[in-house]
Amino acid sequence: MDHENIGQLLGFIVAHSASIGDELKERELMVPFVISVLDNHPTVIDFEAETQEIAVNQAEKKLAELSLSADAWSYAQDGMVTMDDGSEQDVYFYKVWLSGMAEPLLAYQMYQKYPFKLKGNVQILNYVEAGLSPELQEPLINGLNVGISSHNTANQKWDSWCQ
Repeated sequence: MDHENIGQLLGFIVAHSASIGDELKERELMVPFVISVLDNHPTVIDFEAETQEIAVNQAEKKLAELSLSADAWSYAQDGMVTMDDGSEQDVYFYKVWLSGMAEPLLAYQMYQKYPFKLKGNVQILNYVEAGLSPELQEPLINGLNVGISSHNTANQKWDSWCQ
């Protein structure tokens, strides 16, 4: 399993989500989107719909299709998590898949909507279950950093977004 490439896919989608979030108005949600990769050519697919639920369902169907034809894909959607104290926290949820993975890597990034800030580090939910090796976390983290820095907007604003 190519841990560095998976990290790059995750890093780029984290960076792209942050660049979108930075431009949204206070009550707007990010439209769910997929970045599919076939023969080293990325394609962004947005899932704008009447509701977030419809958009997410459309995206999930597309991910199933892409798993049969793409070399890789990454997915992002806006959401919330409930913290230990019962409060709710805005997050971006991510799925990252590379051909040959047991299941997509699931992760999230907490953020503050207005003014936009990223909170903490990306949290990975299923590292081992996705088929990744605990001994190879360093290549994944290196890839994550490469993916973030390869996004032009995020590369310029990253430090100002991080808390």
